[in-house]
Amino acid sequence: MAELLIIIGVSAIIVTTLGLMNEASHRGHSPVFFLVPLVSLGQVQGNWEGYRWWALGRVAGVLLTAVGIAILSADTNDASISVSPLAHQTGQVQRGEKMATTTSFVSSEEAALLVVKRQGKPLSGRLHGDSFRYDRVALIDGVLTISQGEDFLPALEVRILVGWKPEDITERRNVLVNPSDEEVPVVHLSWKEPGKDFPETRIFEGGYRMELALAPLDTGQLSGSLSLVMPDSFKSYLSGEFTAYTNHLRYLGGKVDLHFDHEDTLAYVAREYLTTQFPEGALKSVKTRHVILRRGESTGEVTSRVLLTNGAVEERVVRLEKSDVGWSVEPGSMHAEVITPAKEGAMALVSPVAEAPKVSQEETLPPMVKTFPELVAFVDQAVVLETDSGRKLDGVLRRISAKRLWLEINVGSGVVERSVSDQELVSLTLVNGQKVLLEQASDGPDTAASPEMAQAAVVSEDTQMENPSAQSLTPSSPDMTESEAARYRQLIGKNVSIRAEDVPVRTGILHSVNDDHLTLSVPMGAGNIEFFYDLNTIRSIEATR
Repeated sequence: MAELLIIIGVSAIIVTTLGLMNEASHRGHSPVFFLVPLVSLGQVQGNWEGYRWWALGRVAGVLLTAVGIAILSADTNDASISVSPLAHQTGQVQRGEKMATTTSFVSSEEAALLVVKRQGKPLSGRLHGDSFRYDRVALIDGVLTISQGEDFLPALEVRILVGWKPEDITERRNVLVNPSDEEVPVVHLSWKEPGKDFPETRIFEGGYRMELALAPLDTGQLSGSLSLVMPDSFKSYLSGEFTAYTNHLRYLGGKVDLHFDHEDTLAYVAREYLTTQFPEGALKSVKTRHVILRRGESTGEVTSRVLLTNGAVEERVVRLEKSDVGWSVEPGSMHAEVITPAKEGAMALVSPVAEAPKVSQEETLPPMVKTFPELVAFVDQAVVLETDSGRKLDGVLRRISAKRLWLEINVGSGVVERSVSDQELVSLTLVNGQKVLLEQASDGPDTAASPEMAQAAVVSEDTQMENPSAQSLTPSSPDMTESEAARYRQLIGKNVSIRAEDVPVRTGILHSVNDDHLTLSVPMGAGNIEFFYDLNTIRSIEATR
């Protein structure tokens, strides 16, 4: 642009000067005066009508020439600044080459020995003259980022534009680059100069040697190995193995930082919560479909698609809130919608809430008598248990051992498991309203059976004939002494380990101690799950740190 203005301006000056000289010769004036600027000014003013157009044209040519020279001078100053050393500039600086010239180090024996020395070890090496050991590797949007430092702008970082999507890596995938190859992944090497806030970046579009391998490891994780030798004067290289994350989760001390405001954090909390809402082996996969993050309100919402092992597909929506402990699920906020019902003949998950039987008096089924081991026929059914203390427990009967059964009960937005011994159990009521009485041992020949037991005995006569070896169980539930209960109450709010009959040892926070049971809160995923223990079944309670 500047050159064009100068050419047009000079051409206009020449043409108009010749025109003025020609006009002067016709008027009998000396044309020599027009060769010297401003000398002919008086002559032009005296004969303005004859010289005005030529004079104005020459002035315009002078102006165009001056503007062109000014623009050209400004461009020259910018060029002189651009060739100054990059270290004297502020802000992020990038410099790259379309095809970087490879160095002897890339193919040298020294580089090969350095790479081999670190194979099988955590990824490390040397970048821009400084030693490097990775803190985080992530594959997001097709860019493999390897960084050192926890700052927002890492001190050292390598980015490889591999173009791979994490969800497409279902098996081991490799890429091999030689220094002479073309159309290879672009590599960015970034570093911070001392005293600078922004990094400088050098871009390599070739001339380097690399061997990269990635394979699926776990949800949101990939295992990988890398050997990279770059053609810079600092002999930069990386070699070793690493674990790459495929999300934006932030980790502190090896654990997910639940205070980090990002959609991936909310998805992680919701996924961990949903894994605790189903019995073991019932959940096949959880896929996050939509995340809403409201930073100003410190709230959010996550929609997930849940696939169960029985073929059912559900859509679960949970609301989250941020508190002092980070992001967590709001109690009772989960909404479930069945997209695909369970396959025919597959196990059906029953909500652990037993509804009151809605049958008329004429449709009421007579009670039946069963021994404790025979209650296994009602596993995975909703029942109402009645204990010798008069308490009624609603839930789903999950399993039965020789002298104990386990009932799954809804508590708030979670599920807890309550155990009941054979000595405590009196009866259970099925969802159809039929009562099942537990066969008890007779205390003596004069003991009179209740009318209800007599009726149940008549109804279950055939069952008794088929099971002549069924044993009668005598209830015996010793009460806890006040001193022992008081000792347990002293541990409320502390970490304890509880050892009870027929259940594994659990460690958690003792939540409460009631007359006949206590509650233990155990951390699980992103929340807590509560376990109830009958005081009569507890063998020992020990305080832990």
